Amino acid sequence: MSLQFYDCLQRLEKFKKVQESDVLQGFVNYDKLASKFYSQRNLYLSGAILYLMLSIYTVSTIVRKLVLKEKVYRQLLAERDEGLNAPEAGDSEELVKVKHLIELKQKDIDALKKQLNGLQSAYDGLNKPEVRSKDD
Repeated sequence: MSLQFYDCLQRLEKFKKVQESDVLQGFVNYDKLASKFYSQRNLYLSGAILYLMLSIYTVSTIVRKLVLKEKVYRQLLAERDEGLNAPEAGDSEELVKVKHLIELKQKDIDALKKQLNGLQSAYDGLNKPEVRSKDD
């Protein structure tokens, strides 16, 4: 897909050079214009696909890390609750660290929610609705 994106860029550069000379001569070739249109279309499509591939990879990486952290947290809780293994100092410290990280992330989420609500109310305040009567 990246090769197609690069190829479209190269073709558009070629059309840019050719079109300048054709305009100076007063000549318009519709086949060249159609080819330029197709190259532009392919450029936009391949660029969008590359962007979506990158975003899907990023989201899947974030979800994978989140699932791993959740699994570790559940294992620590299970070990603590069931008492199968004698709680060692390292396990309890690890559990405290994970809980502390969760609390910090929850504070970040709450702050972002508050910021989002503030931004939304500020944006809504930009367009004040006008009261109109039937006579207007």
